[in-house]
Amino acid sequence: MTTSAAAFEALNTCEICGGSALTPVHELVFELSMYATQDPELAAYTGQTLELRRCADCGFAQPSARPSLPRFFDRLYDQRWSDEWIRTEFEAGYKDAIFREILGSLGRRLEPSRRRLLDVGAHAGRFIALARADGWRAEGLELNPQTAAYAATRTAAPVRQLNVHEVDASTAGFDAITLTDVLEHIPDPIHVLTRVSALLAPGGWAAVKVPSGPGQLRKERWRGRLVPGYRPTLADNLVHVNHFSPRSLRLALERAGFLDIAIAPGAPELPAGGGSRGAAARWARRSLHGAARMLPGGVHLPVTLNLQVYARRP
Repeated sequence: MTTSAAAFEALNTCEICGGSALTPVHELVFELSMYATQDPELAAYTGQTLELRRCADCGFAQPSARPSLPRFFDRLYDQRWSDEWIRTEFEAGYKDAIFREILGSLGRRLEPSRRRLLDVGAHAGRFIALARADGWRAEGLELNPQTAAYAATRTAAPVRQLNVHEVDASTAGFDAITLTDVLEHIPDPIHVLTRVSALLAPGGWAAVKVPSGPGQLRKERWRGRLVPGYRPTLADNLVHVNHFSPRSLRLALERAGFLDIAIAPGAPELPAGGGSRGAAARWARRSLHGAARMLPGGVHLPVTLNLQVYARRP
């Protein structure tokens, strides 16, 4: 019996194309007992399950329902991290290849005088720091109060504890807006992208990186077959609420009004350490990414686990 604190609202049509041919492809499990003291209403979802359903028309996958608890997703990301962990996140370079590729690609698309950038989901601020060192006038948005405060202090950049819908469009006019591993976390992605477009100056560019929904599902299924006792998971707790295919990602940007949409395999994370095994893993990730970028239809290859897209506001 579902309690009122753990209620859901059904999602019966695709949030990207409106299609109703939704096929179950995975079971999502909630385990939120870590919030038992901090947020008992959120913790009450522990033990609930949902289907992840894929749209036959555009390939987008979404949960069969959405929690009706007010501010569920904002509350989910109010983690109480230690100061040491946040510092480590800022100083770690495992996403630097992703960040540098994004900065280089945006720099080639914009005139040198256009360098005002907003990073949505700034986390501890490493991307902002790299961008400012590269000559960008970068600032950020970050919902978590601890990481927002740390990012602002460490980068000396404006980092506001807001979501993208709360930014005053009259003070916007950004030349570039980045959402790196962010859009998969936020409900109603077309609404989010429409707001991003409104915050860009005319001719400005959005850079969005998300996991590849089909690629991640294939990876998890193979891992379940090869690793004894492993249960395939696709971001339980709705940590990822949107699972994009290349087609659905393009369609979402088109419906938000973007032009010149270019989608490619996204660069991988490269965690440091691990000795010779870690070095071999980094080499393999770089090699697979390079091959996927060079081959026709690389965004559809089984080895493509992330999608990187650039799109221009008219």
